[in-house]
Amino acid sequence: MLRKAALRSFSRVGIPLIVVGGTAFVLENEQGKGRSEQRVRAASIASNRSVDPVRSLGGQIETTSCDWFRSGTPAHAKHVGGDSLQVYGHRDGDGAGAVGTIKQQRFGTGPDRSMHKVRLDSNYPDFRRHGPDSPLAKYLTPELYDKLKNKRTRNGVTLDSIIQAGVALPWGAHPPRGLGVYAGDAECYKVFRPLLQPILEDYHGMAELKKRMTQKARTSDGTTKVSAEADSRMHASHRQLDGKGRRKVRLQRQVTNLNPKHVTFRPIDPTGEYILYTRMRASRSVDGFAFTPAISRQRRRQVEQLLRDCVEQDFPGGQYHSIMDMTNAQHNDLIDRHILFKDPDAYANLAGLGRDWPDGRGLYCDRLESPNTVIWCNDNDHFRIISMQKGGSLQDVFANMTAVLHRLEKALAKRGQSFSTDPQLGFLNTSPTNCGTGLRASVYVKLVRLGQQPGFEELLHRMKLEASTRFNERDNRYTGIFDIANAERLGRSEVELINTMIDGIGRLIELEKQLERGEEVRLDEIEG
Repeated sequence: MLRKAALRSFSRVGIPLIVVGGTAFVLENEQGKGRSEQRVRAASIASNRSVDPVRSLGGQIETTSCDWFRSGTPAHAKHVGGDSLQVYGHRDGDGAGAVGTIKQQRFGTGPDRSMHKVRLDSNYPDFRRHGPDSPLAKYLTPELYDKLKNKRTRNGVTLDSIIQAGVALPWGAHPPRGLGVYAGDAECYKVFRPLLQPILEDYHGMAELKKRMTQKARTSDGTTKVSAEADSRMHASHRQLDGKGRRKVRLQRQVTNLNPKHVTFRPIDPTGEYILYTRMRASRSVDGFAFTPAISRQRRRQVEQLLRDCVEQDFPGGQYHSIMDMTNAQHNDLIDRHILFKDPDAYANLAGLGRDWPDGRGLYCDRLESPNTVIWCNDNDHFRIISMQKGGSLQDVFANMTAVLHRLEKALAKRGQSFSTDPQLGFLNTSPTNCGTGLRASVYVKLVRLGQQPGFEELLHRMKLEASTRFNERDNRYTGIFDIANAERLGRSEVELINTMIDGIGRLIELEKQLERGEEVRLDEIEG
């Protein structure tokens, strides 16, 4: 708790209400046009200047202490998500200088970085158990909820319907939950863009990307230039000058490159000792159809029939299999062999992904025994095109996947259909995590020694990769086998993501070999 003497510098600007870290939230009385209004402004104790409350709070403050300056009555405040504080306190007598009663007040951030009181909608979600990392709690402020709550798409999708899963099963629940937001159709990304855009940028690291792309490097002659990494990625961005003649960059469009000839030709595991399996999938939705959480039973069956017609008439072989036509034994066998998607869990059902299950769902396989090509129908998205193969030839698996994508796209075009896209966000799908390329490329790789080294996860992050550990299913023993995939989906082309995978996996295997030879490896010294 801060001593009162430390707050005296604010006596000219208002009564200090609460102190959070190095920030004082100051209660000010404003008079005008026959009314009196109270506002709360965030100010830095160190420099007595206005600061950004979100940055000051950092989304990490759960509870803190404060002083009712002049009245001396203890109170406390709770950060309940986004720019909101929940302030508890009470009047302690009617002595001079008492600031009065404030209970469970909500405060939002104004354009001038001041904190102002917000009338809380009675239907506004309670985010107290969502934790500091919840995207919904972070971005769905009371003001934004009030702005979007009555909007709906042409398919009738509302704000409350797209956040239903995240509200019902909060971030931090067990098992871990996703973003908690699922689009009901492509129009959601326009109607609810004020919520979905920051969530997309946060998840896909676009803020970090934009920061890297605008970094300057000072040259010896005093001029500035864009960093090499930024310059290499300008093709996906729009370049222009700001009012002061400086170059600024903003993400303008999502670039698609499915040409396998542009993929790096580099055998990363020529002996086949380390990579067990390679699998890639790309999510696609059909334009004009609502997405899985909002699609009607009739329209879902039309999507299934559309895929059935495409593969039966325009694909060289294979067969479509409807789940409704399978026996339980066939259904379970395909799931156990990771050929068919699993039945929906509680989280998927709350998101609307399991409606009418399994009506209108199925898969196309080029062959049921050890398939190389699979297309899932009406799982989370209309289609998921999957290419898989034993071993570590990412080039071959990518070439097969792109060939299937092109074939399916042409077959849809013959029937007057196309994939749902957005110039900036790329391919649109149910989850914001699958926008952009919609691509997840993964390899099952043995890194027995490297996977136990300190800093392994941090190294993967620097390489733009992500991993999940594979344990023995019987006794949960560490196997040293990791499912490593691209961490990025948006802001880069498919070829760029695959090349990042090839370079990254190759380096990881080389590090594993160094450890096998008994050499010392310092992961913290390895650049991404």
